[in-house]
Amino acid sequence: METVTVQQTELKALYQHMHQRTTTKLWGVLALFLFVSNMIERPLLALIIPILYFIYDVVMQRRRFQIVARHTSKKSADRLFRLHVGVGLLQYGALAALIVLTANRSSTVFLLGLCLGVIPFYWLCRRFLTYRSKQIDPTYISETEIQQG
Repeated sequence: METVTVQQTELKALYQHMHQRTTTKLWGVLALFLFVSNMIERPLLALIIPILYFIYDVVMQRRRFQIVARHTSKKSADRLFRLHVGVGLLQYGALAALIVLTANRSSTVFLLGLCLGVIPFYWLCRRFLTYRSKQIDPTYISETEIQQG
C-alpha cells in the first residue's frame, strides 16, 4: 500500500506541474484555435493546434507512465501508455473528422457537432480508458483519483 501512496504522490506532483502549465494557456490555445480556424481560408490548417496539444499530451503521458513503471512492472506501464496514446488518437480523430466535415459549414454546425458528438465521445473514451486501465494494472490510479488526493 505504501507503493501506491508514493506513486500517487509523485503522480500528483506531475499533474500539478501539468495543470499549472496548461490551465493558464488552455484558454489562449482555444482562442488561437478559433482565431486561426476563422482567419485562414482553409480551416483544415486549424488541425495543427490540436496536433500540437496531442504531442504535448503524449510527452506528459510518457512521463506519467515512467513514474508508474517505477512502482509496477515496465510491461504494464508500456501497455497503459499504448492504451492512452491509442485512445488519444481516437479522440483526436473524432475532432479532426468534425473539423473536416464542417469545414465549409457554419460555426453553429461545428458547435452542434462538438456538443452532440465529440464531447460525449470523449466522455465515453475516458470511461473506457479508466475501466481498461484498471484491468491492465489493478493499482492504476486515474487522473480523477490523483486530483482528489
